[in-house]
Amino acid sequence: MHAITMDRRGLLAGLAAVALAPVAAHAQAVSIKVGDRDLGLTVARPATVKGVVLFSHAAGAAPSAYAALFDLWSRAGFMVVAPLHVDSRQHPRVADYTLQTAFPVRIADLAAAGAFIEKVAPDAPVAAAGHSYGSLNAMIRGGALQAMIQGRDPATRAVLAFSSPGIIPGLIGPGAFADLTAPLMMVTGDRDVMPGFIPEASAHLVPFETSPAGDKYLWVGKGVDHFFGNAIIGAGKDPAQSAAFDQAAALSIVYLRATLLDDAEARAALATQASTSLATFRAR
Repeated sequence: MHAITMDRRGLLAGLAAVALAPVAAHAQAVSIKVGDRDLGLTVARPATVKGVVLFSHAAGAAPSAYAALFDLWSRAGFMVVAPLHVDSRQHPRVADYTLQTAFPVRIADLAAAGAFIEKVAPDAPVAAAGHSYGSLNAMIRGGALQAMIQGRDPATRAVLAFSSPGIIPGLIGPGAFADLTAPLMMVTGDRDVMPGFIPEASAHLVPFETSPAGDKYLWVGKGVDHFFGNAIIGAGKDPAQSAAFDQAAALSIVYLRATLLDDAEARAALATQASTSLATFRAR
């Protein structure tokens, strides 16, 4: 793998003041073995599983931060399985890893979580999702970076990416998303920047604009930052960004229904979706 150039301090600055929300009341903590180490999974399982969302958290974050989002998906019938990656500030071995050394471990985490899903929900269609750094891991499951990393998962039917990390020198080049053939929904904002890591909000558009056309969707919130004013982690205080997050989250369920369940009503809704006062919407 090529060297990965990242500013860890710049990336984690936006997370430093975030109070992690409690795990959803109905979610369970599960531990599985990956080689000689234990991998913790947060599993939110509805009574009837229609599909599964395999979720990868942002660098330094943890599944517990996304309890509100997991609740929403599970109430819609989608089981959520979310590993606790080694770069999480909640992981007992976080001091042993950098973002660079944690990268291949994240890929292994998701592969192990995928095997877990095959055992507990063998007939359910699966989407890979993530926020920030985690969204890159999700896109790899859908075919991104195939020239460098053999991380494509044939079981991944769709990818849902919140605030992708944009351009990463040494890792994401011009052809990084040429093989991302799975359906993709990108969710970002026109203020989605992180000094020292994501200087321009337009960087988030690269996967949408350079992956093969067909079932590719882009939602760009107006005035929305990397954390939707913290709404994505269930702690939003900015009414405008909270409203935008509510719209994006609702659209994510439509997308999951359309791509995982082949729901005709949801497909029609995606086909007719237009920009709103809260966000610009594009499809290709």
